[in-house]
Amino acid sequence: MTDDQTVADLEVMPRVQRLLAAAGVTFDRSYVSYPVCCPSRATYLTGQYAHNHRVLGLYPPTGGYGRFDARQSLPVWLERAGYHAVHMGKYMNGYGSETPAEPPAGWSEWYGAVGYSTYRMWGYTLNENGENRTYGSRFDEDPGLYQTDVLARMAVDVIERRAAAAAPLFLSVAFLAPHHEGDSIRRFTGHLVRPAARHKGVLTDKPLPLPPAFNEEDVSDKPSFIRRRPPLDAAQIDRITRHYHDRQESLLAVDEAVAQIAAALERTGSLDDTYIVFTSDNGYLQGEHRVPSGKMLPYDPSSQVPLIVRGPGLPAGARSQALVGNVDLAPTILELARAEPGRIIDGQSLMPFAREPSRESGRALLHETGGRRFAFGPEQDAPGAPAAEPVVNYKAVRTSRWLYVDYESGERELYDLKVDAQQLQSLHADPRYEAVRTALRRVLVRLANCAGADCREPAPQIPEPGSAEP
Repeated sequence: MTDDQTVADLEVMPRVQRLLAAAGVTFDRSYVSYPVCCPSRATYLTGQYAHNHRVLGLYPPTGGYGRFDARQSLPVWLERAGYHAVHMGKYMNGYGSETPAEPPAGWSEWYGAVGYSTYRMWGYTLNENGENRTYGSRFDEDPGLYQTDVLARMAVDVIERRAAAAAPLFLSVAFLAPHHEGDSIRRFTGHLVRPAARHKGVLTDKPLPLPPAFNEEDVSDKPSFIRRRPPLDAAQIDRITRHYHDRQESLLAVDEAVAQIAAALERTGSLDDTYIVFTSDNGYLQGEHRVPSGKMLPYDPSSQVPLIVRGPGLPAGARSQALVGNVDLAPTILELARAEPGRIIDGQSLMPFAREPSRESGRALLHETGGRRFAFGPEQDAPGAPAAEPVVNYKAVRTSRWLYVDYESGERELYDLKVDAQQLQSLHADPRYEAVRTALRRVLVRLANCAGADCREPAPQIPEPGSAEP
């Protein structure tokens, strides 16, 4: 699992494409329900929407690691099924700062990044099976201690050590890249996130993508917090471009790490018997809809993520158009491990769609935020950066064609993704779409409080635009 990676970022990861995508199934319509780190990772570990696992943000009292009930989570269920479960890298916001840095329940081996040091490529601390160990210092860029490379070596070591073990292995590797570094790293280095020394500057000639949503010209259809934003100026676009290069260069080491992990599996004779899942916890906005940086929002650059599954019995190089989400990760792993959950699961296994990529899910997905108000905008450690702008909470429903958003403020958005994949023109005020809005609102009301099988119900037929209200 990477952090803040967009689907488009896969273009700089040829090893992921060759070893995973070309050998497995790529899900082109994969979304996260709550597009920010901590709630998304809680969903991955529970198979539940945020309104059920109750991790409703990054910070207490309504969010953060302290809100997460690790006693009923994926590693515990895998442990009961006889698995040796290992985690390394980022876990959840607040681990080791708001709570003691102790291995959470279920993990047979634990190498979790601690507190704010999580957001450093050098000078980070890992809790290694109960003992804290710090790797280097923030500004001493020792090539041997680059966080991505250290995690890669740890992963290879685990695979090789466990090759002859009787218990099957579940290995969770959580890279920081391409997430920005914290602790004012950018102020002193000029980089949003520091790539490995061997990759610095290799992508500086790569042009910044300018999709139609970039610096959107007309935002009169958008909610007020978007309408208040002026068009991006030249300085902002230059900053976005530099950060775009930083982000993608940091992923080059992740790409190499994936190859090292695959090679270790091949050396130990287990590659063909192993399922590998590659994904991100959320996407990232880089100038779309005038938002210079961030996530949280329901727009595709923020909520859509890469998702590739490779493993026994799966077709090579296949692509699925099924609508799937991070709520489906835990039930997928549970099915493969023949393990039973200790919670009511909201998602469904990806395996029927991976084995038969032409199959459609027929289900709607929920996007939701909650808890304390959050903010998005330029990172606050940049000199002179404007204050981040508060965003009102929302709930949204996504089908294979529609995206309908209901903000806490009472504002609305509606997009026909069939003709407006960039979400450029909201149709929420168009009278021709009244029946569409009504039908989607009904689905949203159900999903906003759903649990278990009710979350997996097939979406009803949504009327065509111009139809009479159902």
